[in-house]
Amino acid sequence: MSLYYGLYVMLVPVFKLVEMVMRALKLDLVAKVLETRFGIFIIGLHDSRPKESAPKDSVSKTEIDHLSKMVNFWWDKNGPAKMLHTFYQVRVPLVVDGLAETGRIAKADTTKPDSLKGVRILEAGCGGGVLAEDLAQLGAYVVGVDPGKDMIDLANKHLETESVGLKNRIEYHAITVEEHAKKFAGTYDAVVCSEVMEHVDEKEMILEACVRCLKPGGSLFITTENQTMVAWFFYIILYEYILRIIPKKSHFYEKFVSADTVSAITSKYGCKMHRVRGFFYDRPVNSWYFIDNQDCNYGLHVVKR
Repeated sequence: MSLYYGLYVMLVPVFKLVEMVMRALKLDLVAKVLETRFGIFIIGLHDSRPKESAPKDSVSKTEIDHLSKMVNFWWDKNGPAKMLHTFYQVRVPLVVDGLAETGRIAKADTTKPDSLKGVRILEAGCGGGVLAEDLAQLGAYVVGVDPGKDMIDLANKHLETESVGLKNRIEYHAITVEEHAKKFAGTYDAVVCSEVMEHVDEKEMILEACVRCLKPGGSLFITTENQTMVAWFFYIILYEYILRIIPKKSHFYEKFVSADTVSAITSKYGCKMHRVRGFFYDRPVNSWYFIDNQDCNYGLHVVKR
């Protein structure tokens, strides 16, 4: 790993101390009040964009409109989304290893090029199809759903023009996972919801729908940012405002969620925690690694009873 990881290691205890002080003095509440009243006070703490007063599902039109602006560079492996294209280094093993650990695939098959052959996977919030194609390349049959029609059109276009060999293993639908769950409850061996939770206000709605789509014994995999000040610094201050490698207002601290919270919600719907693994994105070398802490990014695996 590069010196960049060393910076991360040094900053983690610093920001943990900041969090302790903020909790003790309730400075996060003060900051939210000031930001609501006067505009940006602490950058990226609070999402002041319009919200539905009585949402029927987890979809935010504001988020869909924002993410649709990324269509033009979603499949550019050297552009702003390049970290998405090397993310397979951790999120694909998260799925493959997890399914082997729970017995859905044989451990001996994890290194095979078709290690996911016969596995039916739902990707909830598939965006332009990057992860769906990564999983399909290993033999899985992947159904990708996303409420953003622009993203689904992009995913289909890429499949038709650049990944024709995967056409018989992927299907995309411009629909919410809540709507999909009404027709396809108990259908999937695995559901993957990757880099979606940080864009959702109604987290329980989407998690309940994901669990509903699983067969008994099926696995739900979540990857997202932890709700910590170090994640706030790296993903908002550093990536959005200093390096400008992610469009501004893509992330907000209040929308980040801890693994404990996700685990608590999914347990209400009959799931048991299997494993949580920490990730780190090494920006200078554009690589992802598994690490021992979950302070910035994590991958969570729960199993439906």
